[in-house]
Amino acid sequence: MATAETAVSEMLVIVKARQIQRAMFAEAARNPGKAAKHFLAAAHLELVLADDYAEAGQERLALRSKISAASCLWRGGDVKRARTLFNSLIKENPDKAKVIKNTVAELQK
Repeated sequence: MATAETAVSEMLVIVKARQIQRAMFAEAARNPGKAAKHFLAAAHLELVLADDYAEAGQERLALRSKISAASCLWRGGDVKRARTLFNSLIKENPDKAKVIKNTVAELQK
């Protein structure tokens, strides 16, 4: 539930987490189509959360959500969009470039 203090919907956080969980279960069950659907849903939810966190002044959480969104896009099969997002994150957050590049390296494995 959204509060005046955080401006971030707890329900949205829960739904996003469940989408990621469902995607990982689908991956484990070797169902790539179902996994992609849930990863892409989670990616879009993470982007909404990132905006909400930024509006609430929680920049660290906004960055975390953007990195998660890019990772979910990648795992959902939208690698081109994920790379674009990762590259923009590196430009916007040069102090976090190593962490972001390590994330991309893990996804490439």
